[in-house]
Amino acid sequence: MRQSLLFLFVLLFCGSLSAQEFHGGFRAGLNFVNFEGPQEMNMAGETLETFNSATGFHVGATFAFAFTDLIGIKADFMYSQKGGERRFEGPSYFYLYADRNDTQGDVIFGDAVIERSIVNSYIDIPMVAYYRLGPLEIEGGVSAGFLVSSRVTGGATYNTPTFGLENDIIFSIDGNYLSDPAGGAGVISSEGTMLNTGATAPGVVAAYYNSNRDDALYRRLDFGLIAGVSYFLNSGLYLGVRYQHGLTDITNGENDLRIIDEDLLEGREFNTDDEDFTRSIQASVGFRF
Repeated sequence: MRQSLLFLFVLLFCGSLSAQEFHGGFRAGLNFVNFEGPQEMNMAGETLETFNSATGFHVGATFAFAFTDLIGIKADFMYSQKGGERRFEGPSYFYLYADRNDTQGDVIFGDAVIERSIVNSYIDIPMVAYYRLGPLEIEGGVSAGFLVSSRVTGGATYNTPTFGLENDIIFSIDGNYLSDPAGGAGVISSEGTMLNTGATAPGVVAAYYNSNRDDALYRRLDFGLIAGVSYFLNSGLYLGVRYQHGLTDITNGENDLRIIDEDLLEGREFNTDDEDFTRSIQASVGFRF
């Protein structure tokens, strides 16, 4: 009797293995991303900062393990661009430095318009469970992202009437949040606006020009939740949409510099208590072998 039960168990186990299948493939597409977090406000409660969405891309390999014809698990290994655009309009400040070794500088105040476009590139590893409903595949799970690049571009315009300037001070931002130095060492081009003091404002600055520290602004790890759906056009080709909801505060508060000049802040201040998250929608085309 025991031998018969053992034989039956072996048959069932072998049958279940034969029903399982491993698949590989790839997917690529666009990311529509944004930041979500506190915005800088003045003492009257007026919002001075806005977050706008940006577009990036993703590409990578996908792996699926089917337990049955209906359910299974998937994992991806992907390069994925995230980030967003930040715009600030209101009272602010910037620093002038004596040389590349200067991290203190002389501060200038004025009304500013500052625009920054941030592109954070990750190696993303999402893991999801899926369920098939005909040509539809519904999925949900978790993801881990490892930051490999963090770039910022943009510019700033300052109106500084206290300096008696005929023209606004204008400079560009072109930086790397993972490797740029702080302070005067962040001047990329010194050919900028001439001040009536005889000093020259920089023309192009790096990511931490206004800061006195070069700790990475964005954290290396980002964890989140994923939900999505794919539509299979045939046995291998599919179109997919995913929503990725970041759970990790992606900014390092010790270098998240406040840029508002409300009542002439006493030196630099950092948003140590702020939490910023990434929100992303991915639209993909993929193929499963």
